[in-house]
Amino acid sequence: MTYPEFEARWRPAGGAERANYGLFLQDLCDLLGVLRPDPTTDNPQQDQYVLERAVEFRDGSKKSTGRIDLYKRGCFIFETKQGTDTPDQQQKSERAELGLPAEKRRKGHAVRGSVKWEQMMHAARQQGLFSLAA
Repeated sequence: MTYPEFEARWRPAGGAERANYGLFLQDLCDLLGVLRPDPTTDNPQQDQYVLERAVEFRDGSKKSTGRIDLYKRGCFIFETKQGTDTPDQQQKSERAELGLPAEKRRKGHAVRGSVKWEQMMHAARQQGLFSLAA
């Protein structure tokens, strides 16, 4: 996959992280020329490079189980966050100018580049740091 192909495929994506992240990460691997993740097994010790790696988060005495979108033992974790480019109000105005009703749109976590988007990126980083400490 070339960068223009990757960009053309993923530029219009928005607001459906669960539906998109696995495909996005596989396409990213193809773009980078690296192996795609392995299937998850029933033995977490064997799962060295997988999607949806279960991790235990510890916040003081509180523990919870979460998931890391892409995990490669000893190398990296990758947490995806889906956003959109166009705020709803702008989309409504554009459609109104054309005499069309507003469409329902998936928003994802936030509009890319907004304060909320920056907060979500910080939260994803914290999720990764918590999982590394676990």
